[in-house]
Amino acid sequence: MAWECSDCGQKEPNGSKMTVCHHCGRPVCKRHRESVDDDAFAWSEQAVTRIAVHCLDCWQVFHPQAAAGQPGARAQGLTTA
Repeated sequence: MAWECSDCGQKEPNGSKMTVCHHCGRPVCKRHRESVDDDAFAWSEQAVTRIAVHCLDCWQVFHPQAAAGQPGARAQGLTTA
């Protein structure tokens, strides 16, 4: 079953991995997502990746510093293309 981006409706091919916003759960394509080093995962005592995918709406609401382009706020190498 193909899934589609909740923002633009772009359908992804069968077998592709769906990416969802970790706040609202909406499916998002590569153009409509941002990855941010998210303190929501800071509680773990183990070495875990703290990078979380966000839809553009949640990115702006929950991570305004990253959305404003402040240095160091975005996850390195994982921003939208």
